[in-house]
Amino acid sequence: MAFTGPAEDRLAIRELYGTYADSSWRGDQAQWLSCFTPDGRWTSHLFDAAGHEALRETWDNLWKDWETVAFLGEIGAMEIEGESARVRAYAREVVLMKNGGHFKLCGHYADTLRKVDGEWKFARRDYTQTIGEFDQLIMD
Repeated sequence: MAFTGPAEDRLAIRELYGTYADSSWRGDQAQWLSCFTPDGRWTSHLFDAAGHEALRETWDNLWKDWETVAFLGEIGAMEIEGESARVRAYAREVVLMKNGGHFKLCGHYADTLRKVDGEWKFARRDYTQTIGEFDQLIMD
């Protein structure tokens, strides 16, 4: 997979990824959810959620134990064909738990995007964790 497709679409897709990272970092569920199509699906080693209501419930379930999240992402490849795109992306996350512990992980996404009313959205995000670490250390 390479970087293919119109530059305007590639920029708009990069902005979608920026919005996703920003809303994840700030804990902004509404903005995060707006990154997905209404039937959008998000899968990982922990869950499989499809549709805005299931995505919202998954977010709430994850955030019930989280204090804050640091989320960094990078796009590795992007292929755009008309109103759809396939993207490979990488993520580094550090989660501060409410109990003071940390959960750190690295992984990659195999994403399918769709243009909806002129805006790129995630139709499907399939996450694979490659490195995970949980630290029970309580900080002073």
